[in-house]
Amino acid sequence: MRLQILLSSLAAVRYHFSLAAEDSSCNCDGCSGSSTIFLGRHTDLDSEVCPEGSVATVTKLRTASSSGNYELLTWNTGGSTLTDDILGSPYKYRQATAGEGKEITCFQLNETELPVIGDQRSIQVKLNCESARCKFLYDVQFGCAKTGVLIEDVTNNGGVQVLSDVDDTIKSPYPQCTEISNCELKDLKHYFAGADVRLNDGEFYPGVAEFMLGLALGPGADCSLENSTTFVPAKPMLLSARPNEVKALLGISQDNDLNLYFERVGRGEQQPSFGINVDSSMYGTLFDTTDHTEFGQTKARHFNTVSNEHPNTRFLFMGDNGQGDVCAAQSMLESDNGSRMVAVLIHQTQSDPEKILSECQQPDGEDFTLTLQDGDYGGAVHFHKTHSNAAAWALDRGLISCCSAGAVYNAVAEWAACRCEGTVEVCAYNETFPPPTGPYYRPSVRDAARAYCADVATDQAALASKISTCDPLGIGSSSNPDTSTMTDDSSSASPSRRIPNRLLALASILQGLARLVIWLN
Repeated sequence: MRLQILLSSLAAVRYHFSLAAEDSSCNCDGCSGSSTIFLGRHTDLDSEVCPEGSVATVTKLRTASSSGNYELLTWNTGGSTLTDDILGSPYKYRQATAGEGKEITCFQLNETELPVIGDQRSIQVKLNCESARCKFLYDVQFGCAKTGVLIEDVTNNGGVQVLSDVDDTIKSPYPQCTEISNCELKDLKHYFAGADVRLNDGEFYPGVAEFMLGLALGPGADCSLENSTTFVPAKPMLLSARPNEVKALLGISQDNDLNLYFERVGRGEQQPSFGINVDSSMYGTLFDTTDHTEFGQTKARHFNTVSNEHPNTRFLFMGDNGQGDVCAAQSMLESDNGSRMVAVLIHQTQSDPEKILSECQQPDGEDFTLTLQDGDYGGAVHFHKTHSNAAAWALDRGLISCCSAGAVYNAVAEWAACRCEGTVEVCAYNETFPPPTGPYYRPSVRDAARAYCADVATDQAALASKISTCDPLGIGSSSNPDTSTMTDDSSSASPSRRIPNRLLALASILQGLARLVIWLN
């Protein structure tokens, strides 16, 4: 299966909108399924619901119309063609979707382009008639692929289901003001998004996507596909403070830069099905207003819901110390399902101790004092400043493989070569879309950024030492870092690949509306 996944990466970036219709070899000879429908109607082919710990796949896809043109949609179950172009749609699997720009009469995927790996437990193929009458023929088959996140998968070196905050955890908000009274209107969004000023606005933290992929693959992931586990990576689910009431406007969509970045990293790491689980991501509410305690409470409530819905799944939470995530983490660990929260990683972005929360609320509204510290819960809690440090810790804990640790190292090294050392000529960030960590490819000169570069240099050296221990011969191509140019005061390295108490009072509602205005600005 892993070889099929690798081969299908070519299909992940190829669009078949007109190619299939013009391909004379495309046919549906021998297809057993058929239907006749009229303009505006559709034939829906739904997979069975896969068991927990698995995602639905399309293992065969052949369709044709002997009369009339049609549109083919392969997407997560629940979408409607009536709202597709207005309110958005479930995640579409582009390599198995055609006819949105130019209707088709035939479409098929060959064996090298299969399976199409979903991110939900069910998937749908929809044939939408675009002519007066359509006479469909089809041969569509489905399957299930294990993600390795179940408790029982531990013995097979499976991974975890990552739950993650967005701002200050995956990307930097770079607020331009430290107090709301000092913020200009254009800066309020960044102020409420987070606290980190080390990187630029919207810049992804180097190595974060590679790290989450490694956590999803688990310690059994090997740089050699032939020796690796047969699990497909579970896409991270986001826990964002953005209000769910306006998810259609502010939600992380399939075409959002965040998802595009993670998908690009997945292709670079030979895991083309990886990305963000946009359809299962969870959001805040306008009633949370701007209270970080409520942000944390909402995220803890989401964990209770998703862990109850997946009673045999192992989770890992990634957040930061700036907006209630530490409150959420402690609440998660103390919950009835806390034993399945195998680790908590907190990104240290808030340096002002007066702004770090000390009092929190459980999902049921009960107050509690924040006591969570690094090393708590049998060592399952870790605070970190860089993802190189997080990767080294996870490698020691048996959460990621040596190969995945190497992928993090190389991603960070490539970032550092451009943003810290300033050897711009070796950086192709301005030649790619989306860029590896954002639209930044020149060295940063700000003091906060230089301090981050120093932390990166220290943590990269420590990570390289651990990798050289677990892979002394450098057998894994992405776990053989070049440390020849790494020093205590320089983070340059030779890169090898690139690769988110509900208040009911009127005042709170008004605050929520104000927050909406800020987000929309």
